[in-house]
Amino acid sequence: MERQFTLPRYHALWRYWRRHPPVHLMVAAYLGIKPDEPSPVDEIGLADLLAMFGDGKIR
Repeated sequence: MERQFTLPRYHALWRYWRRHPPVHLMVAAYLGIKPDEPSPVDEIGLADLLAMFGDGKIR
């Protein structure tokens, strides 16, 4: 079994979720629960990541 998540597999999963959405998402939508505001950590960009790994080591 391949362990790679390819684009065709992504499309198949997306089509499946369109027909059969995950229950936790349907319940949250029904109850009006919205995700929290993103934290600053969620907004780290590529430049920030490259700065952390610039020399191949985590700073």
